Amino acid sequence: MVGEITVQGVEALCQRLQDAGKIASQVAARGLVRCGYLAQREAVANAPRSPTKEEFSRTLKRKSQTDRKDFFPGGLEKSIEVDYDKANMSVVIFVRENSYAGKYARKIHDEKGRTWKNRGPGTIAKGDRADDKFIERAIRDNETRFAEILTDEFRQAIGGLMR
Repeated sequence: MVGEITVQGVEALCQRLQDAGKIASQVAARGLVRCGYLAQREAVANAPRSPTKEEFSRTLKRKSQTDRKDFFPGGLEKSIEVDYDKANMSVVIFVRENSYAGKYARKIHDEKGRTWKNRGPGTIAKGDRADDKFIERAIRDNETRFAEILTDEFRQAIGGLMR
């Protein structure tokens, strides 16, 4: 006994698969941009902070308030940037050398234990999370979230193709 099976819609399925190949790079680029901004937010949360005038004054032993005028807390946090290249599928989290924190960002990120060791009052007030290797930890701690973001982007794209 010979049976015959007829499959309909194969041409439409092949066309949708070809369309999926065309938009895969766009979907991946969109996901990488989302990952980059997540890493930037996390790096800002992990970055040490200079103390405010009040925080610094609390550390003084003799005077109740400092006479210093040069307090600019948050300069390192404001200097952390994200840049992406969709053509090469790359995302970079960095601090520009000509930014406010450019001169000391590498030292704060990489040289704990060599050129500095104690966390300052601003960093202590920010919490335990703020410390060295702030960009590296932002990436390492969020690897599973990056995978979820990329999966979500592709799931949305495939769902749009199959409608």
